[in-house]
Amino acid sequence: MKTKSALHRFAQFLLIYTLLVILWGAWVRISHSGDGCGDTWPLCNGKIIPEAEHKKTWVEFSHRLTSGLFGLLVIYLFWIGRKLYEKQEPVRKAILATLIFTITEALLGAKLVLFGLVGSNDSPFRLFVMGLHQVNSLLLSGSVALVVLYSSDLPNLLKNAANSKEKVPMPKWAVSFLILFVVIAVTGAFASLSTTLFPSTSLFEGITQDFAPDAHYLLRLRISHPILATLIGGSLALYFWLRSQVEQNEIVKKATLQVTMIFVIGVVFGYITLFSLAPIWMKVAHLLIAHVIWITLLRWYSLKKLALK
Repeated sequence: MKTKSALHRFAQFLLIYTLLVILWGAWVRISHSGDGCGDTWPLCNGKIIPEAEHKKTWVEFSHRLTSGLFGLLVIYLFWIGRKLYEKQEPVRKAILATLIFTITEALLGAKLVLFGLVGSNDSPFRLFVMGLHQVNSLLLSGSVALVVLYSSDLPNLLKNAANSKEKVPMPKWAVSFLILFVVIAVTGAFASLSTTLFPSTSLFEGITQDFAPDAHYLLRLRISHPILATLIGGSLALYFWLRSQVEQNEIVKKATLQVTMIFVIGVVFGYITLFSLAPIWMKVAHLLIAHVIWITLLRWYSLKKLALK
């Protein structure tokens, strides 16, 4: 890889692979395969290649293999990025962030295994670590997405465009959009764990479980996700649609409309998932949409900042 355009294509591939690894990790949890390799890490049942009699061992082992390969790809990206870009360039910073969040992602995954925070474990500690894991996964996919953005031609197009001097300023509370979405995503992780450990046979049964006097704390928590997703997601969809009507820069305007559209898709799909009692494929798709929303929102924020320079 000798050119910046080649690094950009590699970053695009890495972003897709990042999402696949994250989704496979979700499948490990949903299929109760987190303890498939026992309590050893990074070895599986104390071996490099396990002798697996159970399906969950292969599920967990394959996740470790794909995650290990991901780590090697990130190291390669970091090595090439240092050769092609100067230290102060945004793409170098995004690559460094990718490396850091890859390391912390591996450490959090190891903690889940080594502390037995897998399978049917319903402790508050598992919930806390899962929340951290969700935040770190977002930061990881977001940092790879920023490598894709900053290694593309869009920054130069914004710089050279005749209307690059934006008349519509960045809202002072723009960072709060990112924070609010992270809050939604964390409550989504809690809700997903709850539906995995305490599945319902009907929507009515699920609501009854949530509000029962002796309800498990996870059941009491999961109602927060659809409420926050509706209020915050719906409000942000409306806000970005209204904002798109006044944006001057065509690139930023397009990015703003994309945020509107993906928020609407996310809220609608979330309710379909809820009313369908969260089948496995919908859980995985729901997580994918969450990361796409995050990437789209982060992309808008970055493009807006570039347009205002």
